[in-house]
Amino acid sequence: MTAVPRFSKTEHAKGIEVVIFFLITVTGMILAHFNQEAMVFMVSALQPAFLLVFLLRRIFKRKENPPYSFIFIFVGLFLWTLSALASILVDSEGFKALHYEGAIVAIILGVGSRLIPGILGHVEIVQSQREKYEKPLPILKTVPWYFFLLVLSFVTSYFLDERIGSIIRALVVGTIGFGYWKLFSKPKDKTALTWNIWISSWCIVLSFLLKGIWIDGYIHGSHAFFLSGIVLLSLLIATRVIQSHGPKDKNLENWNGLYVVSGLIILAAITRVTAFLMPESYLTHLGYSSVILGISIIIWSIKYIRFVKVY
Repeated sequence: MTAVPRFSKTEHAKGIEVVIFFLITVTGMILAHFNQEAMVFMVSALQPAFLLVFLLRRIFKRKENPPYSFIFIFVGLFLWTLSALASILVDSEGFKALHYEGAIVAIILGVGSRLIPGILGHVEIVQSQREKYEKPLPILKTVPWYFFLLVLSFVTSYFLDERIGSIIRALVVGTIGFGYWKLFSKPKDKTALTWNIWISSWCIVLSFLLKGIWIDGYIHGSHAFFLSGIVLLSLLIATRVIQSHGPKDKNLENWNGLYVVSGLIILAAITRVTAFLMPESYLTHLGYSSVILGISIIIWSIKYIRFVKVY
């Protein structure tokens, strides 16, 4: 709701749009607390549906084409809607994996393929993309053929055998990570924020590699992505958004406490994943992981929440 309006040069998110999406999300959390699973999936389907309407209204009014990697965002929102509605009717682990992992990964790959190299300072990657998507062409014609192949491979992987699908996803995420995020190269803009985004990006790639090679711990390997990918990357990107839309103080991006936050979240991920290897103390390790994760989020919140601007 921030990136697409800016890149397409259309109106920013309105206050009422933010409030509606927030209320939909809170409703889902309340229903989840009361174990109303079918209703949770129904509300969850409303989230991507609302975002699709939000995005399409702006895409049709765009003054410039957004980055072609954003096609992954629409794929992710579609998969999110599909898997949520299907989960109401069918109790399928496949649809749940698509819902909790696949849809979110697609959105991260879509936004991240443009923003992560930009934040890390890899201007050559950004310039190469801009040469393609800034041409005055229909959006789909700005997308390179190989990117369509990546999207198709990613979507198809969730409808294949679990083992084969996890290997395909590892290849797709690895291609994005090394081809677009330039993970083999250190950040050119060296701050606490960029180093930790680089580390989180590595964690995302490695988490999918782990799932591709660790058959017995497949489900548990997903939590490496949930924690060191979704949670950590969300906090780090929030740090950039809060700084750039609030006090505009670059020192907030060079706070050494970010290393502590990242270290704790990665420790929480390792604790959660390895709990599978210690069945006698499995629940205890889940508790350890939760406590460590909670501490990391509290530390980050104490530092940054006060700078949030409400429009």
